[in-house]
Amino acid sequence: MQLLSAGGEAVMPAGRAFVRWIVLAAALVALASGCAALRPVTTSTAEYGAFRKARISPTLEGRIVAAARYLAQYPDGTFATEVRAFYTMAEPLYFEEHRGTAAGLHVYLAALPRGPHAAEARQRLERLAEKGPSAEGGFDRAVMGTNARLARLAGMRSAAREQMMTSLRVWLDPDAFARPIVEAKAELLVPWSLSLPWPRCTWNDEARGGEMRCEKLFELPYEVTKGEGTEERQATVEVVIVEDARGRPRRVTIGGPDLFVRLEETFTGRAIDLGDPSGRAAGVSRATELVRREFSARISDDPACRKRTRAPKVLELACGGVRVVVEAALDSTEDDRIVITPMTSD
Repeated sequence: MQLLSAGGEAVMPAGRAFVRWIVLAAALVALASGCAALRPVTTSTAEYGAFRKARISPTLEGRIVAAARYLAQYPDGTFATEVRAFYTMAEPLYFEEHRGTAAGLHVYLAALPRGPHAAEARQRLERLAEKGPSAEGGFDRAVMGTNARLARLAGMRSAAREQMMTSLRVWLDPDAFARPIVEAKAELLVPWSLSLPWPRCTWNDEARGGEMRCEKLFELPYEVTKGEGTEERQATVEVVIVEDARGRPRRVTIGGPDLFVRLEETFTGRAIDLGDPSGRAAGVSRATELVRREFSARISDDPACRKRTRAPKVLELACGGVRVVVEAALDSTEDDRIVITPMTSD
């Protein structure tokens, strides 16, 4: 494996790890120092939360992925210069580290499916598959086919999970409840109002002052392993927004049948029997941890935000103008739900 310089010339293998980590260390220091300099600049809680992940994710891979997501969401954001400098320096080294084997290429594509080297990674995988037993790294056609299938399944699970998480992240922002949706920031308005499936809205005259109820139904297919084979799954996620007469959101509900079990499956890739209490418990634990983590990053990590709960609530956090409640279904007739409201809401 060779490390390429910015001019395309090969760096001598000796000391390549030292060079790589020196460069990455410099990038991380620059990213961290940029935060100290820019912290006083006014920015949204959501943007700062996205930037914070690029700084404090416990792994290099996590920081690179977080940087890619920040730049996709905020290409002209407050911290874009610092994040882009880190990403431009770290991503080529990350690809170089993984380009030598089919397994490494799959790791790169799973982390950065739209990364600058994604097309090259896919082309290299195709060439390796064509070479058969003599392919680089010793992967024959059967192994390559298995890896490609596993990557495809992981990609489907990742896409389903990301849609669920996006529905959560865009509403963990007090500004989202301060104005009508038509005046919302692009990172909320685009996925809710301008992306498929279209929301379906009905007016309710019986509510005090009148209210609008808008729904989006996502049907997210994926597959999990079961025994020696795979089994098709579908996460059904309903996002319901209740707006007041002025069009301001008053309550956001993200729910679905066995939603937390489905969420857990997208992480583990293994089938969970709906009658398995340990699998159900793992799903509830996963959901509460994800909500807690996102709330900490976007709203506040103050322990005082956590409130006492009783069934069906398993988590309640309230700080910074936003309240989020996680409710686990008590039986198969109910949905798991995440409810987000402004703290001023009745």
